[in-house]
Amino acid sequence: MTYTFIGDIHSAADDLEVLLHASDLQNSRLIFLGDYADGLALRAGTDRPDLIAPLAVLDLIRDRVNHHGDVALLGNHDDFWVQTARGDDLSYQTWRLNGGARTWRKLGIHSSNPTVVTAALNAEPLRGYTAFLASLPLTWERPHLLAVHAGLNWDYPLDQQVRDDLMWIREDYYFDQRRQWHRNLTNKVIVTDHTPVQALTDSDYGFVKMQADAQDTPRYLIDAGSRSGAANGGIFALTLTATGEVVAMNWVIQGQLYDGAAPHLLG
Repeated sequence: MTYTFIGDIHSAADDLEVLLHASDLQNSRLIFLGDYADGLALRAGTDRPDLIAPLAVLDLIRDRVNHHGDVALLGNHDDFWVQTARGDDLSYQTWRLNGGARTWRKLGIHSSNPTVVTAALNAEPLRGYTAFLASLPLTWERPHLLAVHAGLNWDYPLDQQVRDDLMWIREDYYFDQRRQWHRNLTNKVIVTDHTPVQALTDSDYGFVKMQADAQDTPRYLIDAGSRSGAANGGIFALTLTATGEVVAMNWVIQGQLYDGAAPHLLG
C-alpha cells in the first residue's frame, strides 16, 4: 500500500481532475490535506483567469472519500465554511476577508449579509457540502506517517494538540529559535500544506523537505500555491510508502502534469 498526500486545492477542479488521472495515484490511498474552497482566479504573469469551482472540487473529493476509501482532512478555509454555517461571526468575518466573498458568489450566494450566508449554507443545495466538511477529521495517522493541515505545536505531545494549531500554525512548526528547521519530535514522517512553498522559498520546487540534520525524521510541506496568485501555483501530490519513503511526486499547473521532483517556473 502506498499513500498519496494532496496539498491545497483552493477551487482548482480542472487541475484536480488531471491529477486524479496520474498513473502514480491509481493504486494509492489518497489523503487530501484540506483547503478545498476559496482561491484567486488570476496568477502572476497572465490576464487569463483560472477556473474557480469549489463545488466541483468538493464533488470530486466526496466521491473519493465515499466510494474509494480515501481520506479528506479539514483545513482552515474549510473550517471557515463550517463555523459560518454554525453562526460564528468571527469565522464569517475572517472568511469574508480571506476569499469568502468571492466564494459565496460561486456557491450561488449573492449577498454578504451574515444571516443570509449562514442560512444558505444550511439549505439546499449547499447543506450536503456543509455536512461533509463538518464531518472531516483534523489528522490522519499511521505507525510511520502523520498528515495534518498546518502542523504541530512542539510544546505539546501529539495527543494534546490544540485544534487551532493543527489548522493554523506556521513559523513555530517550521523553525526553531535559531530559524533553522525544527527537529521532528515525533517518530513519523509528517506531511502538511497550509503555507504555499512560494512564501518560504524561491527554489521553484512545489514542495519543501524539512530536516534538522540527516538523522532527523523528514517533514514535507506540499502546498504548491494552487490558486494563490503564484505564477507556478498548482496542486502537488506526494506518494510515500507505509514507512515514509518517497515513491513519486506529481505537480499539476494549469492543467499540465509535471514531475514534482523537479522545479518549474512558469510565467
